[in-house]
Amino acid sequence: MAHILVVDDEKNYRAVLGQLLEAEGHRVSAAENPFAALELLSRESVALILSDLKMPHMDGVAFLQRVRQDIGDIPFVVLTAFATVETALAAMKAGAFDYLLKPFKNDEMLLIVDKALGYARLQTENTALRRQLQRSQSRDLLGDSPVMQKLLADIGQVAPARASVLITGESGTGKELVAGTLHRLSPRRQGPLVSINCATLTETLLESELFGHERGAFTGALERKRGLLEVADGGTLFLDEIGEFPLSLQPRLLRVLQERRFRRVGGTAEIETDVRIVAATNRDLSVMMAEGGFREDLYYRLNVVTLETPPLRRRPEDIPLLALSFLQRFSLELGRRVTALAPEVLDLLQGYSWPGNVRELQNTLERGVLFCQGDVLLPEHLPEVLHRQDAPAATAAGLELDRPLPELLDRIEADLIHRALVQARGVQAQAAEILGISRSNLQYKLKKHDLA
Repeated sequence: MAHILVVDDEKNYRAVLGQLLEAEGHRVSAAENPFAALELLSRESVALILSDLKMPHMDGVAFLQRVRQDIGDIPFVVLTAFATVETALAAMKAGAFDYLLKPFKNDEMLLIVDKALGYARLQTENTALRRQLQRSQSRDLLGDSPVMQKLLADIGQVAPARASVLITGESGTGKELVAGTLHRLSPRRQGPLVSINCATLTETLLESELFGHERGAFTGALERKRGLLEVADGGTLFLDEIGEFPLSLQPRLLRVLQERRFRRVGGTAEIETDVRIVAATNRDLSVMMAEGGFREDLYYRLNVVTLETPPLRRRPEDIPLLALSFLQRFSLELGRRVTALAPEVLDLLQGYSWPGNVRELQNTLERGVLFCQGDVLLPEHLPEVLHRQDAPAATAAGLELDRPLPELLDRIEADLIHRALVQARGVQAQAAEILGISRSNLQYKLKKHDLA
């Protein structure tokens, strides 16, 4: 239901339009000339204006221009019995949403009204989102939901301290952005922020990257190399995927946390470092610790303070803001002029569970901008999975209980792995992140389920 203003010097048309629109549930105001309409607009807000084109003293185009100048960007539909190509073009160039010929068919008029009101809703929602985005531009972490406000408050409390921080959360929730915000708000912000992903390097390479090595320490070590612990001196070292940190190297990292010193690979000299360690994981380190996969003493040294990044499904109210941010970014990067999100798109985005979290949302918006040829992102530009909101439940719901539980669980696991691989376009490292498991664990499961 919307407030619609009808402006026409013919009483019969005002009455007919009023009855028709009120029957659809809209509130209708009427004015017999543009001057009376402008006086009403100074007192009340309306969602749509239907105006005759030919009126004494001020025509519809001049009236439209006055509305734009004095009131604002209200959707405007021109009604005329004397339409020519020139008058229609003049109205559209002046900013009219559409025009309608008199006498009109009721269905035709109602269709144009629905389209114009949809456009008004799109403009209102996207204007509000842009204002909200401008207020948040100074932050790396976007979101005004209660869980994000709590996370930002916790970061503000923890940032000034020297204590180690463990960032937990599912893949794609922005743990690296939390680490960056911690560093930016800390007294170490003038120092370097150095990051390393523990899951992407072999044990030997990780040791060399982290601690550095002396010349001749191993085959190929032709010169001395400073490790990241030296490079990050005076700043912050971010250890991503700390759950993948090799058990054999964990005592060396523990010594850095306890004594603030270490030795290069192949070296004997003690090197002191003033570095803050921030680690992140999507795995449960307490379970790994109980199973012997992670040292208890290292766990408690890293876990002085824990910050949890919430999954996107726990903050759906942040999705429109994030989506508009990605829309603006990819429109610029891809050379497109996509400036707005259709209301139906926002409904689809907020109705989806986002197993891949913010990273999946980012990929979805990049794909949408790539396929969008106009200036508004529409539902057809989104992946098919968003149009099937019951897809996640179908995995388990579609199974008949005609097999033992272990076999049914295997079928569900195989299906989820297949979905993750499709979403990651076959990239195993990405699929492992989506599933929240290590790449080696994924490779084992691929062989187990004959999905290789």
